Amino acid sequence: MSKINRAKKGFASLFATILALVTVETASAVTLDLTQEQKEEYYKQYVQIVDKAMEKKPGISIELSPMEDFPLEAWIEPKEFEARIQDMVEQHLETERKKLNALSSTTKEAVTNLNGETSKTTYIYVPDTIWQIEVTGKFETQYNPYNGRQLFANVDNISSKVISSFATWEQTSYEASLIDGGRTYSIRIEGVLSLSGVSFEKAFTIEFHCNEVGKIS
Repeated sequence: MSKINRAKKGFASLFATILALVTVETASAVTLDLTQEQKEEYYKQYVQIVDKAMEKKPGISIELSPMEDFPLEAWIEPKEFEARIQDMVEQHLETERKKLNALSSTTKEAVTNLNGETSKTTYIYVPDTIWQIEVTGKFETQYNPYNGRQLFANVDNISSKVISSFATWEQTSYEASLIDGGRTYSIRIEGVLSLSGVSFEKAFTIEFHCNEVGKIS
């Protein structure tokens, strides 16, 4: 039995369980007759499946209940369990895509301060709310005579924060990749959004662009 942690009002009702899904879908199915040893092996595989899904940091939190809390009808083949977990994650990501696509723009114009730090905002979706995230970095550009224009040379001190008084954001890692012939930095950021005692691991990607004269957008 598993539960999905969802952030927003009505936390108790939003802690939905996979058990409900399993019970409905297997109501007419043959109940698995497992020994204790088999249950332990299945549970071990369930844990691995959930851990693998959470490695992608999709912005939902799926947690397995203790093995002893699993009712008889909740035990299903690991392959079926994996398919259902993947379906849950895909449904969440599809909702995220629709929510973000509904925005007029998922990023705002970049602003560079007097210290040479450039900030840009984007949005992430953590059930059932869109959160605004500001990403800041110190970018270096240099003139490339072969291309006849400015290109990115380096980026450092990437940080991010949530623009909200209701949640906190802790950045845990980032990876910057130079693409488009040096014209664009694609930055993947991972972090944890926390509110009302519930935490969600989330990963997202934001791009910074350098024009011909070195202006960053």
